[in-house]
Amino acid sequence: MESKYARIFKVRNELLEKTRNFFKERGFTEVETPILVPYASPDDNIESVEVLLKVRGKRLRGFLHTSPEFFMKRLIALGMPKIFQICKVFRNDEVSRRHNIEFTMVEWYSTEGNYKDGIEETLSLLRFLLGESVVYNGKEINLSGCFVITVREAFLEFAKVDPFDKHALTQKSKVNDYEESFFRILIEKVEPELEKFKVPVVLKDFPEEFSAMAEVRNGIAERFEVYVGGLEVANGYTELRDPKEYLRRFLKKGEASVDEGFLKVIRENPLPKCYGVALGFDRVLMLATSSTDIKNVVPFTVSELFSPFP
Repeated sequence: MESKYARIFKVRNELLEKTRNFFKERGFTEVETPILVPYASPDDNIESVEVLLKVRGKRLRGFLHTSPEFFMKRLIALGMPKIFQICKVFRNDEVSRRHNIEFTMVEWYSTEGNYKDGIEETLSLLRFLLGESVVYNGKEINLSGCFVITVREAFLEFAKVDPFDKHALTQKSKVNDYEESFFRILIEKVEPELEKFKVPVVLKDFPEEFSAMAEVRNGIAERFEVYVGGLEVANGYTELRDPKEYLRRFLKKGEASVDEGFLKVIRENPLPKCYGVALGFDRVLMLATSSTDIKNVVPFTVSELFSPFP
């Protein structure tokens, strides 16, 4: 009888091979970048795993990367126009049925388009990996279609509030902090409605405060997220290119998040127009196996390894 581990790795191997084939057929080059980096994540909503290094008797502070983003964008700036990577990433304090501190990411960047092209490419990849439909959370999802909605439209429709109106949003959530209000309403009001759709949902055009490292035009970030059956599987955007704006966003999180090496590269080699997408590979496996718990597709989760877990 086939063990559960054999089943997991059989599906993982099949989808890894298909992922590589998808990108190679589209002219992408697979790359590898450092997992151990000298800076923390600049994203306000992501906490890095800190590590202590010892080099020739001296102790150095390092971090396990939360994404290969900035090293991959170095490669884009240095003349590699279409690249992808499949790697382990680490995000502290993220443990749930959908989260594991260590997980597998598929990330890619292209100079051929913007976030709209990233949306189409992400949907094409999902169909290539999973076929025309999947069953998730007891519901069949038709991957041949999709529903695209802006953040403003989604909040107005499902929460009856404009997410760009800070006062109205904080009044609605009864929380004074705009960021906390935004994510509370997104999680409590909007995402449950996205779960009801029988096609993938693309949520796009975020307020600039939640732009990550996306290009912002007229206060709207060219950023998107893809949900399948309510499960968020991908996040992408038209990439920010201005070194001064990168520095400002790094410093917003703190000195530990400033990637000086990246800034030096893009000052000397301007980042071309491009888009990037990050896709949670383990979540695609959850869709492929109709699993609602990540532990069913990750052989040894952090909660199992560090048992008893808080």
